[in-house]
Amino acid sequence: MSMERLDRVRAQLERLQVDAVALVPGPNLRYLTGVSFHLLERLFLFILPREGEPVAVLPSLELPTWEAGAAFAAHLFGWHDSAGHAAALASAVEALPPIESLAVEHLRMRVMEFRTLQSVYPQARFSSAEDVLDPVRIRKDGAELEALRRAIAIAETALEEVVVEVSAGLSEREIANRLSAALLAHGGESVPIDPIVLSGPRSALPHGTAGARRVESGDYLLIDFGTTIRGYHSDITRTFIVGEAREKKQRAVYEAVRAANEAARAAVRPGVSCADVDAAARAVITAAGYGDAFIHRTGHGLGIDIHEAPSIAAGNSLELEPGMVFTIEPGIYLPDWGGVRVEDDVVVTAEGAESLTGFDRDLRFI
Repeated sequence: MSMERLDRVRAQLERLQVDAVALVPGPNLRYLTGVSFHLLERLFLFILPREGEPVAVLPSLELPTWEAGAAFAAHLFGWHDSAGHAAALASAVEALPPIESLAVEHLRMRVMEFRTLQSVYPQARFSSAEDVLDPVRIRKDGAELEALRRAIAIAETALEEVVVEVSAGLSEREIANRLSAALLAHGGESVPIDPIVLSGPRSALPHGTAGARRVESGDYLLIDFGTTIRGYHSDITRTFIVGEAREKKQRAVYEAVRAANEAARAAVRPGVSCADVDAAARAVITAAGYGDAFIHRTGHGLGIDIHEAPSIAAGNSLELEPGMVFTIEPGIYLPDWGGVRVEDDVVVTAEGAESLTGFDRDLRFI
């Protein structure tokens, strides 16, 4: 599979007329090699030329990990702390074909790696590796979908286990910690991002951090979280009411978000643009009178990154294709009052869409 992925990346390099792509430890390198490496202070560069054998300049202590787990052969240039990386880098450059244009990871590569590449390729034209990798990664294969399904199933099991024990008096942080423990106990391989657990007025913070506030009866309780399986992420949000609703408005706001989520999921099918899916969700919330309170895009791609292509946003004319996986997560956020978000993970199918998440979307009182 990884050889096929290498070939597809090379086809993108050919299409874009770029000589090579340079990657650092992170999701793109894991996607290609099947191995996860840490991005630390030591230089680690993987360079895939359009033609010829890929090379890796890496700390010698990482050589056994590559040799034991990488899905394809590469010309490896290890270096020790005592000698530094200069000689290994020079040998790698000598082993590569001439490079006049080089794609680098704009969203992940640090200044250190970029300046290192500039020093050995001072005349090169640099471009975005995302333009090379995103079209390859955007459609998930069967193995990727299997990992996503498992990560989602674990998250939903953990959520149900935790919410049935929630009561007024618990702090946001206590609930978040219980959720993290449940994710791992049920087989999640990691908790890649601390669960977002927000109560009462704090639920109006789209990306708030769980804190010391104690949940009160009548609060919204917004929970946004996920886990990973083989590096692939689940990402789910549900909003509950603790005890009984304080006012009718809570039900009305929730119903507007739930209906927007349903409308957006119903809009997903091959050939529809990302912008059209966003518009389907936004129209429902606007009609309910809360258009100005829907302050983010409707969704984002999901896979080996928790946020990746495609972006389900206004202005994105990209047409959906079978195998694309992304979130549908409309929300309403009213400062000093509260907020609601309902987030599902969906995959585009030949006929339309399948919701990978199945956790109940009706307003639930806990």
